[in-house]
Amino acid sequence: MFRSQQDLDSFLADKSTQSGWNNRQIFEDAVRNAKLDFSKEALVLLRHTEGSGSVKVTFEKPVLKGRNLLCEIRGTSIPPGYGGTADMAYYCFAVAVSKAQVSQVELQAIEGGFSARRLAPIILPISEKEPANKIEDCPAISVTCPELGRAGNTRMKFIATVTGGNPRSEISYNWKVSKGTIRHGQGTAVIDVDFTGVGQDGLTATVEVKGLEPNCQRFASCTTAIF
Repeated sequence: MFRSQQDLDSFLADKSTQSGWNNRQIFEDAVRNAKLDFSKEALVLLRHTEGSGSVKVTFEKPVLKGRNLLCEIRGTSIPPGYGGTADMAYYCFAVAVSKAQVSQVELQAIEGGFSARRLAPIILPISEKEPANKIEDCPAISVTCPELGRAGNTRMKFIATVTGGNPRSEISYNWKVSKGTIRHGQGTAVIDVDFTGVGQDGLTATVEVKGLEPNCQRFASCTTAIF
């Protein structure tokens, strides 16, 4: 399964995959000339093994059911009374699929030889499993300080802003200040801080936003200065 150009290039550059691969260059040229757009497509390689090189192998036309692409590789049994070679034969089929339309590829394989045998299906997911806490679930958090600190003023407001994301529950705010006292607003997005007797220079207000996914950034802060 190749979900990016880098995945494919790494595979094609791997010398260990070249041993005993007939027509490898033809296969490689065909894959490269397909000019796949990996932002929209994935490339799936489907391998098939037959116990005799005399078996005729065909790749049936894939069938899309919902978002499941059903593929079948069929080996036609050797007719009774005919002797086939005993050498192993290996086949590889490349299938390009749309990431938007296909979520998985299901391979049904039928071994031929002297008696047909259907193998258990192989399920290949097209999209990588998304992490439990996707970046889209995490909001951006910021804290706004007052633009200016004015002489004689002993109160100021700090405002927390949470944008985007997908909180898993109702969010709440826990504030801390490096100096002064929070008079109003603890638990909300806006606090009123009294810095009487301590000065506002270097006053840092930090908020922790609760109710987010565990791996999301939960803290933000800003620091004041005297003007």
